[in-house]
Amino acid sequence: MGIFKRNGGVDPDGLDWCILQNGWISLYWRTTILDDDLKWFEKENYVILEFNCRSWDSDKIMHSQLKEKFDLPEYYGKNLEALRDCLSDLNIIRRGLVVVFRHLDNIEKQTAHAILDIMADNARLHMLFGSRIITLAQVDNPDYEI
Repeated sequence: MGIFKRNGGVDPDGLDWCILQNGWISLYWRTTILDDDLKWFEKENYVILEFNCRSWDSDKIMHSQLKEKFDLPEYYGKNLEALRDCLSDLNIIRRGLVVVFRHLDNIEKQTAHAILDIMADNARLHMLFGSRIITLAQVDNPDYEI
């Protein structure tokens, strides 16, 4: 399992622990808080992948960026089920993977929900093998609900 150890002992006070004890996804409105949290994850040796959902004008653009940043195989089917399948084969290195979706409220709510569901499913799967995937979703609308 993904044990939370730092400096030779169990550390339940890290940001990763705080997020993962409540799920695999954390929703942000204030970018300053997100940026501060990303500095913490970088310092703790997490790999960070960021997506700007404002540029996702079409499914084609979205899947192209997902394929590129996740380094998905050539056979990636460029649909959400293919994304779910391919993410299950990710090789998580270092302390873990932090996936950031900025301006998530820029895309259709149904698509946003599906992507977060896929990320949560894969986070649970990878946790069984001792790897961590944490998803940070930033929205511009403070009243956004998903």
